[in-house]
Amino acid sequence: MISGFSDEVIKQASKDAKRLLSKDLQRAIRIYKSAGSVSSPSTDGMTKCSHRGNSSEDMMLLVSECRQLIHDISSALSMLNADEFQALQEFYIHGKTATWIAQALCVSHTQIYRILNRGIDQFIDYYRSGELLVIAKHKLEEAKQPA
Repeated sequence: MISGFSDEVIKQASKDAKRLLSKDLQRAIRIYKSAGSVSSPSTDGMTKCSHRGNSSEDMMLLVSECRQLIHDISSALSMLNADEFQALQEFYIHGKTATWIAQALCVSHTQIYRILNRGIDQFIDYYRSGELLVIAKHKLEEAKQPA
């Protein structure tokens, strides 16, 4: 799937995938873990009115979105081969160095970057059936539009 897009789109999708793995996933995990049990608001007899809506509902929505993001990323990562999976997980999620990963996988330092790049390309294809490519293409088209 990735081969049908321009280098510019692939580069943007790759950047988005790296951000998704290194930042967005961490945020989603923190929110999901900190939410504990989100329940419906209780009624104590007093009517409460807020112009912003129900914060419990907002939190439930956010937790649900985070759970879905975690699931989608996990699904895409699980489709990678073992070396790509471990390299992406250690490098982007756990913040390990390429040298550390090279030693763990018993490969050369330069080979790790090939594994990481191949893994990112595969992740882009597998994450929500290539959604990152479509998003990247739209971002680049919008950036080219005259103001």
